[in-house]
Amino acid sequence: MRKQLSILMPTFNDDCCDAVMELARQALEIDGLQFEILIGDDGSDNAEIASRNSQCTAIRTCRYIRQNENIGRAAIRNLLAREARFEWLLFVDSGMGISRDDFVKTYLTTEETPVYGGYAVSCDDHKSMHSNLRYCYEMAAAEGHKVENRAKNPNRDFHTSNFLVKRSLFLLHPLDERFRNYGYEDVFWGKQLSEAGITIHHIANPVAFDRFETNERFLDKTEEGLRTLHQFRDELDGYSRLLRTAKIIESLGLKGLCNKIFAKKQQRWRRDLCGSPSLRLFKYYKLFYFLSL
Repeated sequence: MRKQLSILMPTFNDDCCDAVMELARQALEIDGLQFEILIGDDGSDNAEIASRNSQCTAIRTCRYIRQNENIGRAAIRNLLAREARFEWLLFVDSGMGISRDDFVKTYLTTEETPVYGGYAVSCDDHKSMHSNLRYCYEMAAAEGHKVENRAKNPNRDFHTSNFLVKRSLFLLHPLDERFRNYGYEDVFWGKQLSEAGITIHHIANPVAFDRFETNERFLDKTEEGLRTLHQFRDELDGYSRLLRTAKIIESLGLKGLCNKIFAKKQQRWRRDLCGSPSLRLFKYYKLFYFLSL
């Protein structure tokens, strides 16, 4: 079992106190483990949440690092890796919950690196969430998040929400800091590792996906992610099904028609998705929005 661990938690306007306390509790119960928890606040503009997160330093092993301005999803993770004292890095996103009592221990006993534990939807009242687009989307994708399915395409089915990596490997292959906005920095990292001959390993050690933003906010994030995908479309070729579909439509000469339809329908579709979620409509919305860029 590994005896040293840096737990790294990037955050932006997310209250991470519960997750930090649970991670610290688990780590403290492991005999002989040297550990630290670094919270990297990427310029949160919610002063109340930032103040609450900063109080995690009451935990002796916790350090709070705040940026004056947002430096981006890739850069904040790279910064935390550089600041870390120990050779093993466990990245956990602040928006996730820790639902397993053996979460930390499971990572310490794995032999592979890097290794991704996945995530699973957690909800106390599933019936009340059927009008939430993010919830419906994640539930529909749940089968694909199982370890046996993730392992089929190990470097393509990866998220930075929950993974362990050796510090020296991560510093040699950092996240690409051109990815400042939401989305795809993890997909591109998987591609970089694949090109370097490094395989991401997969285990069943999920964090809990238990926070679901409003439909409007989820659509905003989706559009931001699609703009990121469009910006890096050449470099992400082969790593996105949506890109592949968009290329087929363009090759058939149908892009212009799609754009005319979207220009007329976008606002209505967006209103419908914010009111009564339809995953089929959401799929079309993403494709047509991407084609319009």
